[in-house]
Amino acid sequence: MKLYIAFLLQMILWSIFYLAEWYSHKDGVQYKYIMFLVIFYLAFILTKKIVESKKLTLFITSFSLSCFFIMKVLVENIVKFI
Repeated sequence: MKLYIAFLLQMILWSIFYLAEWYSHKDGVQYKYIMFLVIFYLAFILTKKIVESKKLTLFITSFSLSCFFIMKVLVENIVKFI
C-alpha cells in the first residue's frame, strides 16, 4: 500500500510540474530544467520518507516519471487530432 500511495503522490507532483510548465511557456529552457530538478528532488524525498528504501524509491520515481511522460505524449498527440 505504501508503494501505491508513493506512486500516486509522485504522479500528483508530476502533474503540478506539467501545469507549471504549461503556464510558463514564455520562460526559458534553463528555468524549466531547474523546475524539473526541484520537482524531481521533492518527489524523491517524499517517496524516501514513505518507503524508507533507496532502491524502491529510485524504482518508484523512475517508474512514475516514465508513466508521466508516456501519458504526456499520448495526451498531446490526442489533442493535436482534435
